[in-house]
Amino acid sequence: MTQEPKTSTEYTFVAERGDLPLLPKERLWGFAEFTFANSALAIATWAFLIGGAVGLFVGVKEGIAAIIIGNIFGVVLTSLATAVMAGRYGTEQFVGLRSQFGWNGTRLVYVLAVVVLTMGWLAVLAMMFGRSIDGLAALSSGGEANPIGVKATVASIGAILLTWFIVARGPTSIKVFNMIVSPALVLLMLVMMYLILRQNTWADLLAMQALDPPFEDRQLNFIIAIEINMAAGFSWWPYIGNLARLTKSERTAFWPNILGIFGAAALGEIVGLLAAVALGNSDPTIWMTNIAGVSVGVVALGFIAFANVTSMANILYTSVVGLRQVGTEGIKRIGWGTLLLGFCVIPLLLVGFYPQMYDGFFIFLVWTSALNSALAGIGIADYFFLRRQRLDLRALHGPQQGGSFEFIAGFNPIGLAALAAGFIIYVWLFNPQTLDNHWAFAYLTASIPSCLLAGLVHLVLTKLFARGRTWGDYPR
Repeated sequence: MTQEPKTSTEYTFVAERGDLPLLPKERLWGFAEFTFANSALAIATWAFLIGGAVGLFVGVKEGIAAIIIGNIFGVVLTSLATAVMAGRYGTEQFVGLRSQFGWNGTRLVYVLAVVVLTMGWLAVLAMMFGRSIDGLAALSSGGEANPIGVKATVASIGAILLTWFIVARGPTSIKVFNMIVSPALVLLMLVMMYLILRQNTWADLLAMQALDPPFEDRQLNFIIAIEINMAAGFSWWPYIGNLARLTKSERTAFWPNILGIFGAAALGEIVGLLAAVALGNSDPTIWMTNIAGVSVGVVALGFIAFANVTSMANILYTSVVGLRQVGTEGIKRIGWGTLLLGFCVIPLLLVGFYPQMYDGFFIFLVWTSALNSALAGIGIADYFFLRRQRLDLRALHGPQQGGSFEFIAGFNPIGLAALAAGFIIYVWLFNPQTLDNHWAFAYLTASIPSCLLAGLVHLVLTKLFARGRTWGDYPR
């Protein structure tokens, strides 16, 4: 266990990195600040790209409905599974996860849900940044943009290094960055919406149809559009818990997710949907200049580029805080800045040698929901129904061997079985790689059954087989 800090300043620094639960006086964010932080996290070019992907399957009217329905389900379920617990206890998200999977099981979940996901997203967001900077340079010089050229690659690498610098200075610097960038980006989204509506009437936009629907069945295309947006909502699972632990109350940990993440992401996706369908191109570095012209387009691309940095900073911080908790003693002894830089090595390699990853982000996003939706169901079942919102912080942060969350060699087979069940039912209903689907998918989606089944399996098996203090010490 981490050595106890000797002073209040040392406690705050150690607690911010996740080594200890955050006391109320150490928490940084009130309601408005957490809303701004969530908005900054949600407003990034990925929202435009997701909106553009929705436009491939359905028209504007169905697309707006799919964006709202899918995101609200995903964000609410994810927030219940992660943010409420973190906001009440101030404990790091993956420390809290020991109560569901055991300390070794949590390491496995971390690798699956965070290492692969976060490193992929850091690379994709950095490439978005690079493309925005390349587009901005092309606009300024009157030349041609080259999204996989040297200029875009260098800018992408710079985005990762800038993110490392910001996060190395701690969550206070992230807070300042969010408070400045987030309101400006919300304003920019509204300006883009205005410019789109100035060129097209609302009635004309609502009448526009899908760009490239894969199926003749309109209901199936609509459900796929909803599934894309559920995946977007569930994709916040690895991150918002560690952001919520910085909030000053339990309510503050939950409701700003609805206003910030859902509201901002939905706004960005709707703008992306409208632009993609109206202009026939889902790449914001292209349609922004077509809509806004050169002068406004330069400003817009600049803002969007740095919006990606705010998102990257938030997800890098939460991921490395989690790594310090699930890692070995050797990892825990590595300095904060060095550990952050080490986490950035693979994204830097992806940016430099595998830029094609950018074009496959849509499939990458939907695959993540096969895991995150199940994790959300398990979290809700464990925290609300089995533990009745009570956690033993001493057991979570103390020695794990022989403790309440020993399970079997640090693995909770019940939680892992529930995770596998959720993943399997998801892929059986809907294969993101090929879009092959079971007939029930058109009525149920894949994320909701995955979430419900994983939660139900965890709940039932725990009640049947979890016995004794070292098997989770569940209340009876």
